[in-house]
Amino acid sequence: MQMLKCPICNNPLKLDIAYSGCDWDTIKGQGSGYGWEVSLFCDNSKCGSLFTIGHIKNLCDFSELKPELKCVN
Repeated sequence: MQMLKCPICNNPLKLDIAYSGCDWDTIKGQGSGYGWEVSLFCDNSKCGSLFTIGHIKNLCDFSELKPELKCVN
């Protein structure tokens, strides 16, 4: 299986799901309950890049970040 690589240091990226409570950062908006942040992160101590993909409120419901918060290279 091929893993996505960090665009900065070329280290494999790892998946992280953590509760941030920041549902206002999503397209669904504040009060939507999409408080779990889904991100890819680089665990290289010299890099540490974090790329937030979106938010979930359960395994079946996903909401993208607001377009102005997306990090696009």
